[in-house]
This record gives sequence, structure tokens and C-alpha cells, in this order.
Amino acid sequence: MGRYPHGSAWRGSLRTADRSRALARAWRWGLLVPVLALLAACGAIRPAAEGAEPDPTVAALVETAEVALAGADYDTAVASYQEAYAKTPWNSRLGHALAAAYAARAQHVLSESRGKRALAAAEADLRAALELLRHDPTLQHSLAQVLVEQAVLEMDPVRAGALREEARGYAAEVVEQAPVNSVHLERRVDLAYGLIERGQLDAAIDELERIHARYPTHTGATVLLAQVQLRKGTELAELGDYDAAGARFSRAVELYASLEHCREGACERRDLELAHRNRITLWLNAKRRDEARQALADAHVAGLQFPELGRELGEE
Repeated sequence: MGRYPHGSAWRGSLRTADRSRALARAWRWGLLVPVLALLAACGAIRPAAEGAEPDPTVAALVETAEVALAGADYDTAVASYQEAYAKTPWNSRLGHALAAAYAARAQHVLSESRGKRALAAAEADLRAALELLRHDPTLQHSLAQVLVEQAVLEMDPVRAGALREEARGYAAEVVEQAPVNSVHLERRVDLAYGLIERGQLDAAIDELERIHARYPTHTGATVLLAQVQLRKGTELAELGDYDAAGARFSRAVELYASLEHCREGACERRDLELAHRNRITLWLNAKRRDEARQALADAHVAGLQFPELGRELGEE
């Protein structure tokens, strides 16, 4: 009888899942709003309406704000621009400068921390900036980034989903590019991981299948589920329960196929190979050659070659 060499792949599976989660946690945004570009767009700020006498108070406030912004004193810059804009609400350039100051403060806060409090402060500033420049795409993009990061830290899955949906309304590409991740989700994956370590594979599979149904693009959970299915299939095959084992191996193959970037590092190539090899070997051991030939054909479609198994089937 053929052997199902699952051991080395199973050890690799735990490393793969850990690495996938670590990559998701390490994922960080680039810079937020290009503040200098926003400031440049302001142009020269006029302290009075066309033809009117300049207001020295406004001029002094603008000067204070500009000096403060240059010195990274964002609170003073925002406060000074707020006061100046309140006195000259017709001045769109001043409104633009105030929006840029809000964005600069948000960027500064997030450069020092990505915790809940910092994200909430950045969110408030970016929303205030968008009140002034409602359709500015850079501000919308930055607010979407902050909302998605808040979703990652949110314990309530309903609230996390709402944050992601709001972010999608501002910049759908931000949501698409972000890892599907949250503290709540990570705890569920960790729970499944603990079940695996205790040998409770059926319970782990049930939990991971529920996670996969809800978060089909979560790479770490998908890889872990595929590899638990592979391990469970191997146990069933060694007990001679070929049909049940075949279902497990087929599910593992299906899960790997769902990973768009499997061949680029989302899962290890050897894990994909092992899922196909075990499925072919299973049907050879069961003397069900038609199923073995179909499994081999599926492997060829996936770009895998198993010449020794092909020879057993008389095909190579």
C-alpha cells in the first residue's frame, strides 16, 4: 500500500498559517494624504474679499498657523486656521488650508501610534477635513484607510463589517487591497489552532469551515483549513475509509485552488503538491483507477507532474 507523507507538510502548515497571520498583522499603510500637495493647492491665502480692506486679525492668524504648521505644532495650526476661517468663511483657500492642517495632524498622530485612540483622533480630523473638501479623493482614500485599520482592531464583528463598508464607500480599492482581518477573527483562528494542537480535528475543521464561509479571502484561515483537511484525510486513509478520505483530500485541493496567489507564496508549493499526491495515491490504494486517473488529470491542470504515479496507471 502507498504511503501518505503528510507529516512534513503538517509541520509546515502550522508555520504557514502563523506566517500568513503575521503578514496580515504587519500590513501597514503608506503615507496618508499628501499634505504638501494639499497646501500647494491652497495658493496664496487672501485675508480679505476682493476689493475689501484686509483684516489684520485674520492675517495674523494665518501667519501664526503657517509658522505653527512648519514647526509641526499641529494643534496651534488647526486652531489658528479655524479661527481665521470662521471670520472669513467665503475664503475657499483658507478652507483648503484648514483641511490640509487637519490632514497633517492626522498623519502626525498615526506616525506615532496605530492604536485605537490614535485612529479615532485621525478619523475625527479626516472627517473634519472632508467637511471642507467633500469630494477630495486623497482625503477619502485616507479616511478609508483609517476605517479599515479600525475594523482590524474592532472586537464586535458587526461593527467591524460596518467600518469596512463605510470605507468601501470612500475608496473601494483600499478595502480590496487590505487583509481581511480583525481581532475577533484572529481569536477564532487561534481557537481552531488550539483544537488542532489537541488533536480535535473534526471540531477544528467545523470552526475553520465557518470562518472560511464568512471570510473566504482570509489566506491564513484558508491555508490552515486546507492542511487540517489534508491531515484528517490521511488519518481516514490509513483506517481504510477511502471515500471519506477522498472527500477530505478533494476539499484540500479545492481550497488551495481558491487561493489566487498560491504559487506566489500564499501557500507552500509542497503543500499543494501533497494534497494532489495523496488524493492520487488514495485511489490507487483503493484500486479505483478511474478516480486515480481523474485525480492525476486534475494535478496536471494545476501544473503538477507525478511521473511515478502516472507509470502505475500505465500513462507514462
